[in-house]
Amino acid sequence: MPSCAILFAMSKTYPIALVVAGRAVLVVGGGEVAARKVKGLIECEARLTVVAPQIIPELAELCESGVCSWVEKSYEASDLEGIELVFAATNDEDVNVRVSRDAAEQKLFVNVADRPELCTFYLPSVLRRGSLSIAVSTDGSSPLTARLIRESLEGRVDAEMGVFLELLQSWRPQILATLPEDRRRLFWERAHDGQAYEAIKQGSLDEAQAALTRHYEELLR
Repeated sequence: MPSCAILFAMSKTYPIALVVAGRAVLVVGGGEVAARKVKGLIECEARLTVVAPQIIPELAELCESGVCSWVEKSYEASDLEGIELVFAATNDEDVNVRVSRDAAEQKLFVNVADRPELCTFYLPSVLRRGSLSIAVSTDGSSPLTARLIRESLEGRVDAEMGVFLELLQSWRPQILATLPEDRRRLFWERAHDGQAYEAIKQGSLDEAQAALTRHYEELLR
């Protein structure tokens, strides 16, 4: 391992769901691993810059479409200027270490692919169903284990969950505006009694809406 490496303590992490929409994010690297990072960040609407001397065609297409930008050169510390989050995903160990070191010096959070000791945050394996995100992390000790656990959950959380959550979200303004706090809690509890969710699974959003309306009207009395 290069002598200049900055090794971060492998301590317990604090799980968060980070909003990166509109945030300046740097990905250093142009290969398949970098492409996976970029695609995940694009889904979350980050403002992306890729720095690499060359990039694979998949990444080039993304950059040409305008969802991210490519700076065609080798990494330098100055590339971190104005950046809020950093990913290093090159096949050059010295470059990855430099990115980690430079980010640490500028107090930026950094993730280095396959090098948890160089990271200040780890990427969990994520299962998404609409606005539901189930993230499985092993704090960098075994990404494969995290992926296998996530895959085991895929069959237990169906796609209708995303529709159900969208329906609940549509009710939030009305519930907050018209029900006192104790009845709000009751509404959300009753919304999860299975009636609305089962109606969605049967393909009837109208019936799901009707079930929630019944709960709401009962609490208005």
